[in-house]
Amino acid sequence: MNKLISTVILLLSALLAGLSSPNTGVAIATVSLEEHITITTWNIENIGGDGRGFASGFGRGNKPLRTPAQLQAIADLIRDELGSTIIAIQEVSITHQVDGDSRCAPLDTIAAELGDDWEYFIQQVDDIPEGHDNLFCAYMWDGSAVNMLEVLPLNVPNLNLAGANLFDRSPLVGYFETIKDGHEGNDFVLVNVHMKSGQGNEENHLIAMTLIEHGLTRNLLQNEIKESDRIILGDFNDNPYALSQAGNQRYSDALYVHMAFKKYEDLVTEDFHSTRMDSNLTSIIDHILVNVSTRGHMSDVEAEIFLPNGGDSSTFAEWRQTFSDHFPISFQLRIENDDDVDF
Repeated sequence: MNKLISTVILLLSALLAGLSSPNTGVAIATVSLEEHITITTWNIENIGGDGRGFASGFGRGNKPLRTPAQLQAIADLIRDELGSTIIAIQEVSITHQVDGDSRCAPLDTIAAELGDDWEYFIQQVDDIPEGHDNLFCAYMWDGSAVNMLEVLPLNVPNLNLAGANLFDRSPLVGYFETIKDGHEGNDFVLVNVHMKSGQGNEENHLIAMTLIEHGLTRNLLQNEIKESDRIILGDFNDNPYALSQAGNQRYSDALYVHMAFKKYEDLVTEDFHSTRMDSNLTSIIDHILVNVSTRGHMSDVEAEIFLPNGGDSSTFAEWRQTFSDHFPISFQLRIENDDDVDF
């Protein structure tokens, strides 16, 4: 028995030594930040086009195109503060086309500042529209950490119901896979959405989300994709936590009840207080819905909102000059071996 106890003590000593000395030959299984990717959603408030700054709230007022220094600051935020691997961006203007591909000069600058591996994709168009119509959803990603396998528009009708269209921008599907030790890892589908503005359009938002969830499987199968890990994220323009002056629920939460029935969870909760710089900081309109399959690849089923200067609202108007009237929201997925059938 004493020999057994001595052996156990020796083994424990070796394990503890391995924690402080990597050269002992004892391997301790740990999960590091490098074994995650960070996915961010961000309405960047009209990057590349005129008309930024008219939305109400902190720092309201017409703002010129962002300067090279401001674009550098956005790249620094993405790299140093957010640590993003993939960003689902809303409100990107197409400034030019290259071989028929949509391009945005400010995103060119930001991607170049982030490094040679960074790429982006904007909704494709035959002709560049003018004014407010020239705003689209886009993806930007670190090609050293993920592969973009497919990107395609989600073919759902932008119907006009109850006096408003369903979408401000067409939803954009991104199909990604992680890269682990130079090998292909787990994959997942993102749906980047920007629903019709106006929180009072909650009926339209419910219909829009129903069409997205119902049409996603069909669209994926049309492209020979059978992916079970699905995330719907972006600017929903929908706030299930808004209260009336009497303190009652102001808008319907039917969208989130319906998606919970479909086994999706919203990572954005009432504790976020406001995801946008409305005058009272009570606008929780950016959301991240993850389905039950995706949850299995998350160590921590939480999202994190970035608030400038620790949430000091006296600095928000100045921050908006460079960045946006929306705050970026991020969550993490583990990098693992793929565990589902994709094609």
